[in-house]
Amino acid sequence: HPQGSTVEVRDLFFNTPARRKFLKTEKTEFKHLEEVVKRMALSRFDVGFTLRHNQKVIHQLRPAGTDAEQERRIASLLSPAFIENAMKVDVSAEASGLRLWGWVGLPTFSRSQADLQYFFVNGRIIRDRVVAHALRQAYQDVLYHGRHPAYVLYMELDPKLVDVNVHPTKHEVRFRETRLVDDFIFRTTHRVIADIRPEQGLEPAISGAAAGAMLSTAPGQAVSQQSFEQSRMPLHQLQRDVGSAAGSDFSTHNNYQSDRPTVGQI
Repeated sequence: HPQGSTVEVRDLFFNTPARRKFLKTEKTEFKHLEEVVKRMALSRFDVGFTLRHNQKVIHQLRPAGTDAEQERRIASLLSPAFIENAMKVDVSAEASGLRLWGWVGLPTFSRSQADLQYFFVNGRIIRDRVVAHALRQAYQDVLYHGRHPAYVLYMELDPKLVDVNVHPTKHEVRFRETRLVDDFIFRTTHRVIADIRPEQGLEPAISGAAAGAMLSTAPGQAVSQQSFEQSRMPLHQLQRDVGSAAGSDFSTHNNYQSDRPTVGQI
């Protein structure tokens, strides 16, 4: 057996009729299992995954170390359309110790439901109203009502600043500095989105792998009927600006007055 783990499930609940009646169709139950594997594969790019169902290989993912390999994994798990219509983000605020990186979808790639939203905190996928509020506010000026953004984002911070034991499923967390996290996510994402502007005759740059360490732009495939160009500032400049803001506003967040709705007003 190679190094790693193999999990095999057979005849689940075969002898517990009281539980079997709550199961849906085989297709539905497999979708739930596949979603678990997707979340694990998105949280650990350094680990390879193989998913088989009824003697058929559904996903075979090799460890992904480079940006290009990570984008190929995302395209395989979610959809090629997402990664083709996404921008790579990687911003750190040294003063607060926060880092946000990943991929955010272009406004033209909005969804009718929130089915392409993955947010990880220190490698753990979460569903948190603070995060959802910040990202919704960042997109509010560029999305129609009822549309949802798509993103795969990763936040890294000191484990002491987040409590992961507030819910049995571990999907909810409690940040010690709620306003700090809310403002950092909003400012980082909003700045990237705000730099997108319609340009007639220009096509968008979408590939984060091509961007490398900079949020740069290059000709790419048209997103929809309307083409976009993103004049992104170099990442080191963006990091410096956000880090500076973190050092000034975030360090005095108790006195900071935001003109956005507070999390409690959601």
